[in-house]
Amino acid sequence: MFRKIPYVLCLAIYLASFQSLHAEEKLDQVLVELQALRQQVANLEERIANLENSDVPPVAALESQSSDIKPQQRKNLFDSMRIELKKAEVRASGAWTSPSSWDSISTGLTVDEVIDALGEPTTRKFSVRRDTDEILYYRGDLEGTGEPVEGEIRIYKDKVRRFTAPDFPEGD
Repeated sequence: MFRKIPYVLCLAIYLASFQSLHAEEKLDQVLVELQALRQQVANLEERIANLENSDVPPVAALESQSSDIKPQQRKNLFDSMRIELKKAEVRASGAWTSPSSWDSISTGLTVDEVIDALGEPTTRKFSVRRDTDEILYYRGDLEGTGEPVEGEIRIYKDKVRRFTAPDFPEGD
């Protein structure tokens, strides 16, 4: 029994030193984060000082100007902005939104080659069909009309088995 005591003692010392090293790493990480936060605060204080010293009209003046807009005009403006933001979000979701990107898709490509060409799919589903392992869906409302376009790529054994490009709206 006394023979095991040195081993246990060595193990205890090793674990204690390991914990102190880990604690030092955590402390270093916290100090780095603290320095970054201090830098952010300094930048924000500088921006506030610049804004206070500038000749920008106060918010109340801007609000009084916006009250001249009729409610219907405001609603149309917000609807237009909402639609444009949706369109921009979908178009930014990957190269799949361009018809020319789909020209490079063919049967036999690997999943990685498809993702390189089109970007990440909006949805991935596993299939129970014998001839399809996975289906990659590319969907989005490209025109902001509420009618999304959809492309589909069927994968079997990590290769494109068949695909359907989206019906892109006229004008693209």
